[in-house]
Amino acid sequence: MSAAKRSTSFAVMAAVVTLATFGARASNNMIATTIPLLAHHLFNFNGLEVGLLAMAFMGSTFISTSFINARLPARSRRRFFIVSAVAYAVLFPFYSKSNPITIWALAVAAGAVLGPIMPNIMTSAGAISDSRQRERLLTIYTLALSTSLLIGPAIDSVIVKYVGLKASFIFFEPIAALVAATAPLVRFPEEGRPTDGSARPKVTSVLTNNGFIAASLNNLTYSVPFAFITSFAGLYAEYRFHVSSSLALLLYSLFYTTSFLGRLILAVRPPYNIVRLMTLSSTLTLIGLVAAWASPTILVYMVALLILGIPHGLTYTLSVISISRTFEPRSLNAANSYFFSIMMIIGSGLPAALGAMVTAAGYQATILSIVPIVAVIFGATMFFARRASAVLIRPPMAAEGP
Repeated sequence: MSAAKRSTSFAVMAAVVTLATFGARASNNMIATTIPLLAHHLFNFNGLEVGLLAMAFMGSTFISTSFINARLPARSRRRFFIVSAVAYAVLFPFYSKSNPITIWALAVAAGAVLGPIMPNIMTSAGAISDSRQRERLLTIYTLALSTSLLIGPAIDSVIVKYVGLKASFIFFEPIAALVAATAPLVRFPEEGRPTDGSARPKVTSVLTNNGFIAASLNNLTYSVPFAFITSFAGLYAEYRFHVSSSLALLLYSLFYTTSFLGRLILAVRPPYNIVRLMTLSSTLTLIGLVAAWASPTILVYMVALLILGIPHGLTYTLSVISISRTFEPRSLNAANSYFFSIMMIIGSGLPAALGAMVTAAGYQATILSIVPIVAVIFGATMFFARRASAVLIRPPMAAEGP
């Protein structure tokens, strides 16, 4: 293939990945941040009930990803992906008609159809054989995530201000529909068989791989803080600083601004030493949590969210690139699916646990309790990252061909 054709093909793939990712993540985040406010203000849910609602959403995503998507061959996965993308778009407006009972069914249904969407977009981005283009496209994928999380809350804030929490889902539908519109164009490479004739890797070989464990633990260092931020950061701002729901939602844009900048830096200057950046990410997470806990004013809290946004941008990107460096293309679907499944199963329990703590001890005590958890997970991450340093510390842009 000529250089011009390769460039055109890459540009098309990048555009599809960007649009699909933007639509999926912006709408998914809208559910995660708006539903707690809706459930609390309109349905009188307490902190524990808000956490359980998030658990229902993420738990169904885990089941769909781990037990269905991870086990399907490329052709069947593509059909499952397209059907799920359409169902996701169809379900989205029904949140505007929800009540204290149907909100649970909608959370489960939306979570289930979301299951195959993000892992397959990630696999599509990471399946390019050339390492230079692969890591560039993976960074574009994470930039699209940050862009959606930067723009989405700002759009949602304006919509909620003028039409309210329930009706905001109707006006957000075009963004959710982007997933269905681009789904048929997402690339699903054939996995084929390895040249050495060996069998496809078993689940245990993926889950016990040092690079996979390091990537999963690295992401876990931010999973606990992020679970609190998505479910309770807005409510914390309302409770402690007495801001409006519209401003509480807008605060997420500050958080995602620095997240975007962190990923943009990785796009401009791709990571060489992933282990070193993992250390930086966890350090900033700890600083941001302490700042959020001690914030005396809304301005200081805003600075804390800006700090916390940086490791949010770095952590997931570093984990995704770590997995792409660790596994060959035929193993990426399994690795990405199990990685995403681990994120979901942990994420599904965290909001409920944090919600129970918020109800029992308050917001500030909950934030402070997260600090030692992050520190312990970071120590475990470093242990496995050093064991996988042969793949995690190397020039990312070393081309495999001309």
